[in-house]
Amino acid sequence: MIPGLTTTDRQGVKMAVKQLPLPGEIVKKSNALARARWSAESVWEPRLVALLASKVRADDTDFHVYEVPVTELMGKAEKNASGKTYQEVASVIDKIMGRIITIRDEVGRGWTKYNVFSRCRYRPEDGILELRFDPDLKPHYLNLQKNFAKWNLLEFLMLPSIYSQRIFEFLKSWDDKPETPPIPLADLHEMLNTPESLQRYPDFRRYVIEKAHKDITEKTTLSYEWEPVKQGRAVVAVRFIFAKKRALPVQKKKADNAIEKSSEKKNILYNHALACFKERGAACEGGQQKKAVCEVCLKFFR
Repeated sequence: MIPGLTTTDRQGVKMAVKQLPLPGEIVKKSNALARARWSAESVWEPRLVALLASKVRADDTDFHVYEVPVTELMGKAEKNASGKTYQEVASVIDKIMGRIITIRDEVGRGWTKYNVFSRCRYRPEDGILELRFDPDLKPHYLNLQKNFAKWNLLEFLMLPSIYSQRIFEFLKSWDDKPETPPIPLADLHEMLNTPESLQRYPDFRRYVIEKAHKDITEKTTLSYEWEPVKQGRAVVAVRFIFAKKRALPVQKKKADNAIEKSSEKKNILYNHALACFKERGAACEGGQQKKAVCEVCLKFFR
């Protein structure tokens, strides 16, 4: 889980790790696209779309041919053209080039269907994918001023299942609200493309809703709860409720500012204390925040 990290040095001393702003690019797309239906079969397909979307710049007026290193997609070193990585990439591309995204009209029963990419080229000599979004998707990625969702690419890449990916996108299109309206189960099944084997509510709740909730709240900074909406005794919809974003108390802000100002001094003290601890080993009790052996340890660990 990203918040509240700790680490342990070689001597087993636990030390808090300050949470920094997440690095990485930002993915932006229209709310309609974030809520759309498409039948991805593996986590690699949404990851590839997110990687490409993160390369769209705010001042782009048209789609370009964007480059995605295979290592960014697969998270491992690319092999030669006959290797396993090439086969995996080719399989992902073959599938995603045939995918259809369906966006339903806000009013009525109409819909619009889109292809994801208009072209893809693989360069095995340097392990690069060249891709271009289908031009009909321009209103959903370019010059977005309102009614759009955005999130950190790194968070999205950490999600381990298609359902957690799709529910994360969907919730990001609503997270400026305190909660979503009740989402009918039929609409969720359509958006997530859930198979018949998971459409019984107990199975859908356990293997889709609850599993995605665990993945998202543990691996990203999005915090939410959910509740079933009943009609009589039957569950007919699900409502998602977002945790309130509370501002830091004034005293906490002052304390954080003080820590920032003294960070350089603390780094110097820490280096001295760590050197002392390594030299004296178990004899130095400062690392355990007990009675300090030396003044440096006392200053740092107290």
